[in-house]
Amino acid sequence: MERSLYIVHRWAGRPDTDFYPWLESKLRQPGSGFSAVHTLDMPQPVLPTPEAWVGTLARTLGPTPPASTVLLGHSVGCQTLLRYLSTLPPGEPIAGALLVAAWWEIDSPWEALQPWLTPIPNLERVRAAVRKWVVLLSDSDPYTPDYVRNQRLWEERLGAEVLLQPGGRHFNNPIEPAVLNALQAHFAVSP
Repeated sequence: MERSLYIVHRWAGRPDTDFYPWLESKLRQPGSGFSAVHTLDMPQPVLPTPEAWVGTLARTLGPTPPASTVLLGHSVGCQTLLRYLSTLPPGEPIAGALLVAAWWEIDSPWEALQPWLTPIPNLERVRAAVRKWVVLLSDSDPYTPDYVRNQRLWEERLGAEVLLQPGGRHFNNPIEPAVLNALQAHFAVSP
């Protein structure tokens, strides 16, 4: 079974920022375990709204993404994935989701972030929509310094396996080996 990866970038990100170009180049190599990689160009990245970003993801993946789909969200991209998955009808779950610098709460939220902090509907549906949940957190993320609480919330709410990267901050570097390693260890299909 071939796997397709869809990446939803962070707030103020673009497909050509952070680790996304590097990750795409690594995953496009033969034997990477992914047949296709797509970093979505989300609308209004400096002032994202749940409606616009979930709508973009829904138009890209449709109402029932293929079972071989893997989703990767980065920061607010994780919230986008959760909100999209809450809209799906019950059915075959997708292969997996990797949530990088994921959060349920932000220590010092700004006004434009408030719509992203509203409770996610159908959390049980979200949990069931994905066969394998993996969350990659850092012990030095400036937005969620209580990484222990953040980890516990992901485990309790989604049954996620949480990986902790010491010193990873918010995973904004041009090269992020921990992201590649998590994808290949948990979601790549052997050729």
